[in-house]
Amino acid sequence: MILNGPEAFAGFAALGLAIVGLVVLARSYLRGTRQIKTMARELQDAQRIARVGTVRWDFVRDEVRWSDEYARLLGLEPGGRMSGMEFQGMLLPEYEPRVVESERRALEVSMRTGRPERREIIYKVRSRDGRIMEVEALSELLADSEGKPLLLVSTVRDITEQARQRRDLRKSERNLAAALRVAQLGWFRQDLGSGDISWSEGLYTALGREPGAHAVAVEALVPEEDLTELRADMISLYEPRDPNGRRSKVLDTRLRRADGSLMNARIAFEASYDATGKVDVLSGVIRDITEDVTREAELREAVSEAENANKAKSEFLAVISHELRTPMNGVLGMLGALEETELDTEQREQLHVARTSANSLLVILNDILDAAKIEAGRLEFEEEPFELNALIRSVIHLYQQKAQETGVRLDSRIDAGIPPWVSSDSGRIRQVLSNLVSNALKFTEHGSVMLEVHSIEPQDGEELRLRFCVVDTGTGIPKEHQDKVFGKFEQLGASYSKRFAGTGLGLAISQSLAELMGGEMGFESTEGEGSSFWMDVPVGLSENLTKEQPGKDDKVRLPKMRILVAEDNSTNQIVARSMLERFGQTPDLVIDGAEAVEAVKKFDYDMILMDVSMPNMDGTTATRLIREMGGDEANIPIIALTAHVGADKQAFYRNAGFNEVLTKPLLRPQLAQVLERWKGYALSRAAAEEGGTLPEAAIPAPAPVAAPEPVRAPAPTPEGAKRECFVESEALKARITEMREEFGDTIVPTMLNAALSDLDRHLGAFSRAMESDPADVEAETWRRAFHSVVGIAGTLGCTGLSARSRALEQMGDAWGQAPEEVRRLHKDLGLMRDQVVILMSGEDGAEAPQNATASGV
Repeated sequence: MILNGPEAFAGFAALGLAIVGLVVLARSYLRGTRQIKTMARELQDAQRIARVGTVRWDFVRDEVRWSDEYARLLGLEPGGRMSGMEFQGMLLPEYEPRVVESERRALEVSMRTGRPERREIIYKVRSRDGRIMEVEALSELLADSEGKPLLLVSTVRDITEQARQRRDLRKSERNLAAALRVAQLGWFRQDLGSGDISWSEGLYTALGREPGAHAVAVEALVPEEDLTELRADMISLYEPRDPNGRRSKVLDTRLRRADGSLMNARIAFEASYDATGKVDVLSGVIRDITEDVTREAELREAVSEAENANKAKSEFLAVISHELRTPMNGVLGMLGALEETELDTEQREQLHVARTSANSLLVILNDILDAAKIEAGRLEFEEEPFELNALIRSVIHLYQQKAQETGVRLDSRIDAGIPPWVSSDSGRIRQVLSNLVSNALKFTEHGSVMLEVHSIEPQDGEELRLRFCVVDTGTGIPKEHQDKVFGKFEQLGASYSKRFAGTGLGLAISQSLAELMGGEMGFESTEGEGSSFWMDVPVGLSENLTKEQPGKDDKVRLPKMRILVAEDNSTNQIVARSMLERFGQTPDLVIDGAEAVEAVKKFDYDMILMDVSMPNMDGTTATRLIREMGGDEANIPIIALTAHVGADKQAFYRNAGFNEVLTKPLLRPQLAQVLERWKGYALSRAAAEEGGTLPEAAIPAPAPVAAPEPVRAPAPTPEGAKRECFVESEALKARITEMREEFGDTIVPTMLNAALSDLDRHLGAFSRAMESDPADVEAETWRRAFHSVVGIAGTLGCTGLSARSRALEQMGDAWGQAPEEVRRLHKDLGLMRDQVVILMSGEDGAEAPQNATASGV
């Protein structure tokens, strides 16, 4: 059949449309295919980047297929396949039961619901290349209505590294928790912005609260009475800081537990700051230190008890040593008196043994007393200028006779370049050197003992450091005993202790003295060859205090001043008056504090030189009364005159109202400096008076200079007896020569006659006191006598005699404690008096005999 025109056209049109539809459909299919491929590639890329692979297990066909990333993760062939048994075999055996059980439970649920069931599980597998991997699987399992498995689809991610990190973190957390628990530590964190507060389990436990209970800020746990102090201490944590910075602070406080009891806590705070520099987080660690605080309190109490016990022991030793010294000095005094009687040879030998034993016992008591003072911290040091050579020679003279008796050569040597005058505690240095020389002579039977002084490198802040060294050729010290040398109550073996008596304290005390003076002590010794003991101490530089410094006071320009001198010693009166007159000043002299007070009431003075120790009224009392007068008198410069210049005395006199302390004997340079320093009061008075002068009637005439007196004769010497020589005769002679140069031949005889009058007065007072019943002689009488001798001997350059008098003055009961030393002092005063007479007569005193002993200062 042939289609006509219209029908043919319609047929062709329908065919064309069908073809176009097929073309469009084909193109659409191609585009979909390309999109699917693109999505597949993107999925593969995503899996690769996320290290996530996919696996599909078709239970019906028993076929497992996987993605390329899964193949890469487990070392499989991309696009490959395996059976379910092979797939299951990749599990590590210990994980297989757990994985199978999870699959069974998921399939049961899927059977009941008819939908795929989700499952998440972590397990370990062995890859084809042998690696053990930990993987996390997110799966869907599908079962039919009868429970038969149909399909498992899983995404598998390699978490091996993450799992290891998680295990390490959990281990660290466990370790930290254990450490916090053992150390009784708890932590807290407070977010100040959100208000969130968290506590560690350990903090809950420490505070006796149930874990998980409401956590509060630390301040809420602090008792009210401690809160103010804690907030004050924490202010710095809340102050603005560098943005994003941190700051820490450790504080001790108390926290209240849940049961109401208090816990001593040490809190280490850490504040963290936000981008604006404000604190946003406060965290910290809290430690319970209740037991520590309790132990510390118990320890402090135990230490206090031990210190009190040690103090009681030291005080007991000091008291008992002091009490024993009094009768021992009595024994020595009586032995000395007995020695002056007629004795036969045997009796004299017995007396010598008794006297030696008593002296040894006295040395032991003195050692114990010094050791007790050192332990109690009551040993005082007094730094003063001294002549180095004089100190060294005094130690040598003290032991010269003993050395001659044993045939040992004893001598000294001071290196060139060491200043002749230095400043330190000469008494303590002499004590140490005496101990070292005494020990060296004990252990040296032949050869020599040499006392040497060397200059060594000073340490920080020191002017000069000296090494005092005693070298002997004695027995030496065995190596096995050398570590005991400086031990207390230590002796070097039985053979030594049998030969040489003593406490074993001498070197221990010497070492302590050296250390307390800022130095150190040591030794070197070879058995059979000898020993070398040394002491290094810092010393200050000092001027020669017995010699004028030419021109030093010539530059002083002083106004005309009226100066009151309160001094009971006539020698010192003349010295003070002569020096002041040479400076162009007008001195008025009074003999005690009462007269000084009356003089100040009657006349106007520009300055007062006040001796602190005078009869009737002492200088301290007089100064107080003058200060209490008010008005101008209250501001008069008052200078204390004393022989004692320790730091404690300096402070005492200044607190008592003195403006300055001037040591006796008076020396021209020092006096000039004092007059210069305190002349301002006179200048201000002169300015106030507009240049007016005091009326003549109000100014008493200066005390007249006494006419030269005839030279006195020395005390008679018994016929046939050899006159003893004063041990400090050379120093006395040198000082009188200096006085003649300073004051002239007209004034010096007057001074010396005044000194002789004072000496005669004190010699008589000593004799009467020694012959009287001790109960009838007041201790103050002795003290004033010794004080006067300190000034007289110092003025005449006899520093050894002055130091001995000062030591006796400082004793509470010199006659009861050291009668023998008082007798020696009395005897040496007489020798000094005779030597003054000889020098005044112009005789050239004979040299000291070879067996003359040193003063023993």
